Amino acid sequence: MVKFRKMCNNIERGGSFLENPLHRWLTFFDKNSPNELVEEVVKMDMAIQKAHKRIDHVIQDEAALRAYEMREKAIMDWNSAVGYHTREAKIEGKIEGKIEVARKMKADNEPIEKISRYSGLTEKQVKDL
Repeated sequence: MVKFRKMCNNIERGGSFLENPLHRWLTFFDKNSPNELVEEVVKMDMAIQKAHKRIDHVIQDEAALRAYEMREKAIMDWNSAVGYHTREAKIEGKIEGKIEVARKMKADNEPIEKISRYSGLTEKQVKDL
């Protein structure tokens, strides 16, 4: 929205500006858009009209608004959990990779100190492999 707002400040709204569907949607979602401009955009685009009606419906129905907010929270929680598990899996994968390298070096009879230095494992961890 920052780039969109900067662009809006540099050009005059209306006319060909609103011919671009992306500009209409960004105008619709921009909380700083004047109400008159939003109404114009709603009249121009059927998809935006449908979204506007849906938003009005959800805002008026308190139970629907609560359900919507709960769903949004659930989606954010799920995305956070997936991100957490992805980071954990990457860390686990790196550790497994270090262990695999250390095992191969140990099988080739490389010195424990050298294996420790290259794998990042402690000398005790290398000896326990």
